[in-house]
Amino acid sequence: MNLGFDLSMRLQQKLSFQMIQSLKLLQVNTLQLEQLLKTELELNPMLETTEELDTEMEQSQEEPEKEQAEEKEEAADEIDVNEDSVDWEEYLEEGFDLGYSYNEETDPNQERYEPTPVYQKTLDEHLNEQLADRKLPERKMLLVQLLIGSLDSDGYLRFDLNDLAMFAQADIFEIEEALQILQSMDPPGVGSRNLRECMILQLRKRGFENSLALKIIDERWDLFEKLKIPDISKHFNVELKDVQDAIDILKTITPKPGYQYNTDGSSTIIPDLIVEKIDGEFVVMLNDRSIPSLHINKAYANLLKKGSTAKGDVKKYVREKFNSASWFIKSIEQRKNTMLRVMHAILERQTDFFEKGPPNLNPLKLQDIADMIEMHISTVSRVTSNKYVQTRHGVFELKYFFTEAVGHDEEGADISSERIKNRIKELVEAESSKKPLSDQKIAELLEKENLGVARRTVAKYREQLKILPARMRQKYE
Repeated sequence: MNLGFDLSMRLQQKLSFQMIQSLKLLQVNTLQLEQLLKTELELNPMLETTEELDTEMEQSQEEPEKEQAEEKEEAADEIDVNEDSVDWEEYLEEGFDLGYSYNEETDPNQERYEPTPVYQKTLDEHLNEQLADRKLPERKMLLVQLLIGSLDSDGYLRFDLNDLAMFAQADIFEIEEALQILQSMDPPGVGSRNLRECMILQLRKRGFENSLALKIIDERWDLFEKLKIPDISKHFNVELKDVQDAIDILKTITPKPGYQYNTDGSSTIIPDLIVEKIDGEFVVMLNDRSIPSLHINKAYANLLKKGSTAKGDVKKYVREKFNSASWFIKSIEQRKNTMLRVMHAILERQTDFFEKGPPNLNPLKLQDIADMIEMHISTVSRVTSNKYVQTRHGVFELKYFFTEAVGHDEEGADISSERIKNRIKELVEAESSKKPLSDQKIAELLEKENLGVARRTVAKYREQLKILPARMRQKYE
């Protein structure tokens, strides 16, 4: 066994806390950034908003000059800061103007899209409020509350009634009676144990007690599931049009009665960017009206001046907070610039979309944008994740603008998958309801338009667009 030293040089890059913070800020959307700013303002006394700065300036102007001079002398006597790697004087000589105005390019009178998340009542709260208005015996009310607490997010009761009766030490008839009370509440269909029961409850609630629609669901669910309209017509000895009218009623049923109270079902979307056409030119803006402007706190910055004699732990604390605050401000500035650069690059590559709308989306990759702005693809990925832009055609996620090429047109230009999807949607919307287009027929029509894709691709895109197969789109009149 030989012992010895082995010297070697390696180049190794480690992410510092500041770099991790910068990457994190790139990835968050406007709503998340607003929360991060609030947290950072609470943790770092060096940071303050413009409103706080204005308040301090007003208070300082009201103080006599003599008192201000005495306070400065006292501060100088208490705290001393030695030279550091940061050039403190360079910052301080600028009149404490180290800060970041996140709204510098916005018009304060211009409307911005900032929908505020509104508190939404839960399904449990909605049902218990209705229950409280009913004068029921205490035991019956407790059993209904048990059923309410057993509902899933869609408003269905997935538990077996016998198991619930055993759990509540109640008779099965008591549980069934409690279920009837629950199913009589709003929204219609709540407390259903399956889709069939949900549809029956809603039909009865809407006055279709003796309708063909209810008979189809109640008696021939098997035929309805497969949408065998001719067979349903024969079974009930009615015209095809009558069956179609009944099916149209059934299409208005809400399959998930509790969905509207499910807070996870929808989320507030606040556009992070806005693209508007002004004087014939597209302009990119940040939707940052809710983001406060940040500055270095003047009172704490004064402690960094030379000449004071402070303890080491105090100097260390002040320096750390100053470094953290200045880096945080610069990181936000960098986030702003990067987002604008990425959006400008997307605008340049997707001009047809911003001019004419979704059908004119061109193939685009993350690497294309990364090459344009000379940044790493991971940076572009972070910037475009969970971010939205407000356009004249609606609000779109930035990821929407990146789509693969699935072929070439007659001029040799790439055809994007989004363009194919939009064309499929248009063809289905224009089809005859009596004779809807099959996937193969759609593929043939696309081929004639030099948008050739395979039938399997059409089927895949149709499913992504949530368009039913041809046989389920057919109507009989």
